[in-house]
Amino acid sequence: MLNDWELTAISRMLAGILRHFPEKFGVRLDEHGWANIYDIVKGIKRRHRRFRWLKVKHIEAIVLTDDKGRYQLDMENKRIRATYGHSIKVDLSDLPTEGVPDILYYPTTEEELEFIQEMGLKPGDRKWVHLSKNYEDAYIAGRHRVDDPIILEIDARRAMEDGYTIYVASPKVYIASEIPPEYIKVAEKREVEVPPEELEKIEEEKRRREKKLERERERMKRLGKGEE
Repeated sequence: MLNDWELTAISRMLAGILRHFPEKFGVRLDEHGWANIYDIVKGIKRRHRRFRWLKVKHIEAIVLTDDKGRYQLDMENKRIRATYGHSIKVDLSDLPTEGVPDILYYPTTEEELEFIQEMGLKPGDRKWVHLSKNYEDAYIAGRHRVDDPIILEIDARRAMEDGYTIYVASPKVYIASEIPPEYIKVAEKREVEVPPEELEKIEEEKRRREKKLERERERMKRLGKGEE
């Protein structure tokens, strides 16, 4: 059994390896984002000796109990991948395309809205456009960035009929390479109650961002003094 701290720490490392920085742990992803689960365990143990007890079964348990469905586990070949959230290039075109809802949702900000209405949705820091199954999920995702996100409604059915591909990345998340503006409109605003546990995560992320900004300001101050 993992305690809460161990579960959080290992989960974050797993997400980082499969989505952002596999090389830091000596892990290689194939073109579709798959990694050998034994390599992941070795990489975490090598980089963080406090987890020298880590076993494959711990990684498998994290994946199988992940409530967001972020991962895909191939037990036969002992490999694992993230199905969305990548900041590194992976080919996810082998994900299923059946069962996509007619309407999907996307959170944005007042500052980004005009650009999206003109240019459509394109990948930013992440390599794919991420869409939510319902308004509530999009709103909660948006709250991780801003206090009052604007929710866009995506006419997924019409986009797919016109030849744009949308993939099923998890039970609640769908990805696309782009969504042109003609399939996008601002959704009617609704009240959404954010679960307490999600609010805690949002506040924690805010604190981390503030600490990062403070460190950056201190670094710039030191650089400025050095140039005097």
